[in-house]
Amino acid sequence: MQKKVLGVCLAIALLEGFAGLGIEIYAIRISATYIGSSISITGVILAMVLIAIAVGYWYGGRLSQDIHTPRQALLKAGHVLSLSAISHAVACIVQLPLLAFMTASIDSPIIAAIGVGLLFGVGLAFGSTAIPLITQFLSLKYENHDGVDAGKNAGMMVAITTVGSVLGSTLTPILLLPYIGLMSSLALFIAALAISAYLCTRLAVQVASDEPLSLSTHRSNYSLALAAVVVTLTFIFVNKVDTGYQTATNAWFIKQTVIDKQLAVTITDKPGQTTSSCWLYLAKKNCHWYGKITVESIDDIKPETLVFLGGAGMGTPSEVAHHNPEMALTVIDIDKGLPDIVEAHFLKAPIAPNIEFIGDDARGYLTRHRDASYDFMLIDAFQGRHVAGNLYTIEALRQFQNNSSYIMANMIGKANAEHGYSQTLFNNWHEVFGDDAYILTKTTSNQSNREAIQNIMLCNFQCPGSVKLAQVAFFNPSQALHTDDVPRLDRYYYRAM
Repeated sequence: MQKKVLGVCLAIALLEGFAGLGIEIYAIRISATYIGSSISITGVILAMVLIAIAVGYWYGGRLSQDIHTPRQALLKAGHVLSLSAISHAVACIVQLPLLAFMTASIDSPIIAAIGVGLLFGVGLAFGSTAIPLITQFLSLKYENHDGVDAGKNAGMMVAITTVGSVLGSTLTPILLLPYIGLMSSLALFIAALAISAYLCTRLAVQVASDEPLSLSTHRSNYSLALAAVVVTLTFIFVNKVDTGYQTATNAWFIKQTVIDKQLAVTITDKPGQTTSSCWLYLAKKNCHWYGKITVESIDDIKPETLVFLGGAGMGTPSEVAHHNPEMALTVIDIDKGLPDIVEAHFLKAPIAPNIEFIGDDARGYLTRHRDASYDFMLIDAFQGRHVAGNLYTIEALRQFQNNSSYIMANMIGKANAEHGYSQTLFNNWHEVFGDDAYILTKTTSNQSNREAIQNIMLCNFQCPGSVKLAQVAFFNPSQALHTDDVPRLDRYYYRAM
């Protein structure tokens, strides 16, 4: 009997840890469409998560001091678990309008990330409160029996809930989101919390005790747990927000459109703010001006081997591959699930046979293959509006010099001297390529255009329409450099855009 009870308690702890961290991954992913998905934003949300867990453990310990019977401890644990389930369900409903409000009224995504962390932290605090209560149940139920003691119980419960957290934080992005989707994953997590509340309360009802059982106490636990599931399912049914096609590392949003009376499609990881690729079906061409400049440069250089650091919808490499079947193209993108989405929903056709896709971190791959040589390189890796900063450090650009003679980079920034984020990228480019550093902007003719966020092309050769970087009026050579040791882009990452 003791082993059976202990097994139920461990199952409850496992479910609580799994659901708690899984929901946090859900929150981070769905928040990315509003505030991005960077290391700092993730770090802030996780900090709020850890604070909430700490508060829950502390409060659960305080509650345990006033509990003197095993049944009372279990009923209280079931109650806080049901409160955790309903709190998370409400948070999922509130999250999207709250994010929309905060991003419209507050410039700092960090503050928005704190808001998301606090919103879901309430449910996490309730969930972690259950762990000391269940520990108290085990200590009261089996006091001085077979050597079971409070320290052993506490260590065992914390260890199992941590294992659950590990499962939630790893299985969610790797398996759940890509294969069952964002909303189904959410339903699974809420159901896991509701089941843990049910198991805890059910065990309290079944445990032998001289204490009278109040029907209202355990029925309220069941009602709250059931309400959480109902609220979540209703939210999923009513919610019409496009959550994109989920992969292990990203979410991609596809939109059909018409450009110049031609059927086109766009793909992005930041809907409403950026477009990663645009593709004209009939012409088999991309429809971004910076993509056209890249293709024009490739036509002038006539390279035999090309590498693209960042795939997005693979519009530019697909155009080059379709119209130059003799060229060998390599696309390196950290999102291994991207080709399936591109073929099924973006290109609606197989990727060109002369394109080799490598699902890996671009810099990491080229670091491991330092001898790899390409006639042309395009750096086109983004996180929303921001470049992948590890590809633009002094060390990275110098490494890429050894991999390719002709290098272009696509970035989003501002063509003015005061914009620190852009100037950091400009200065790194100039530091590495010197007089061979060129720049091409679409609109820089007046001050208002220079203040606008726009795509900017950097080249280490005179690509079409470009001018020497050192000669443009908005280049500020005094800006500090971005190195592996000093990642200065992080300083401007949020306020710049």
